[in-house]
Amino acid sequence: MSFQIFWEKLDRKVALSVQAQLNSFFASLEPRPSFLGEISVEQLDFGSVPPQFEIIDLTEPFPEFYLATEDDVVSNAPRPLSPATQRSYFGSQAGTAYQTPILPGELAVERGEDDMQLIAKVEYCGDMSLVLRTELQLNYPATQFASLPVTLHITRIEFSATAVIAYLPGRVNLCFLEPEPPHTSLLRSFAIRTEVGDAHQHVLKNVEKLELFITEQLRQAIDDDFVFPSYHSFEAF
Repeated sequence: MSFQIFWEKLDRKVALSVQAQLNSFFASLEPRPSFLGEISVEQLDFGSVPPQFEIIDLTEPFPEFYLATEDDVVSNAPRPLSPATQRSYFGSQAGTAYQTPILPGELAVERGEDDMQLIAKVEYCGDMSLVLRTELQLNYPATQFASLPVTLHITRIEFSATAVIAYLPGRVNLCFLEPEPPHTSLLRSFAIRTEVGDAHQHVLKNVEKLELFITEQLRQAIDDDFVFPSYHSFEAF
């Protein structure tokens, strides 16, 4: 069963949120090639062409979706209780009681009668685009002796996956299942156009290495962040 996707609702606010997640991923990359400076995502445009979305099954949500995540632990950090509140305490400070927090792996969401989970096939071949910026660093005759600005334009993105969308009380969880063999990544292919500040031969060789590195890291960022048991949770009203 196929249905319409209102792709235009992925506005600038959503784009900035995804952009921030990608920047967080690139900032934590270790080790990074010695010739490469910091990587930042300068622009993300979802484009106007939505993916093809076909529901293939309707099931009960995965049990893992009801367990506490690190975000749940942070949002339920110890907070003061009023003196009249009769609850269990794990400690106190200056006469103020604190509520016991949720721990990772504990039940965070109660099952509801209307809970459900969609399993859907997602195919994307649209006009989404990314712009990344970094620097090629020349480390001879000294470390970071010179640097060249690099801009990478990523287009013609092709994506194929099985999506899992779970509707729980107060939240919607989204993830993807492991890609089916022989594929090893959700991101099938994309094109990179690179602009550099110089065109000498030794620089062009490093650009080839840079494009390969970016390709591998983009695939890893998507797979690590979205393939189950990893998932993203959104508030539902």
